[in-house]
Amino acid sequence: MRIAAIQYPVFNPYDQPTIEIYIAGCTNNCKGCHTPELQNYNIGKELDFGDLKKLFEKYKGFYDNVSILGGDLLCQNIEEAKTFTMSLSSYFWGRNIDLWLFTGKDEVPDWCKKYYDKIKYGKYDENLKQEGFPASSNQKLIYKGIDY
Repeated sequence: MRIAAIQYPVFNPYDQPTIEIYIAGCTNNCKGCHTPELQNYNIGKELDFGDLKKLFEKYKGFYDNVSILGGDLLCQNIEEAKTFTMSLSSYFWGRNIDLWLFTGKDEVPDWCKKYYDKIKYGKYDENLKQEGFPASSNQKLIYKGIDY
């Protein structure tokens, strides 16, 4: 699994400082995708959780969320995606940091609901484009403790 980019600080749509981690690779092929370059599985660099931990420590106290988007984590090798997710969750356990997942999949696996606090799911549909977040009306944002 590869990381295409990391952005910090990001405030939209979170309303709090957030570290965004962009995963390389996606097979959803959403027409009008806002990051089509991230569909490529070969861009970026190989995931190194040790490097991510250094970044998390560097900005410790200055962010409230970590968001996984891309690309699409759920278009990756599922075991690698689970291992990455469990590492994130373990690292942030008890630290009051919300983990977000953005996926173009129409269904969210139960294992994601165990680890992510907020999940935006659903394939982007250019015909259902709307202002604000999420970008198309078929996409849903669900919250741990409320929706699952």
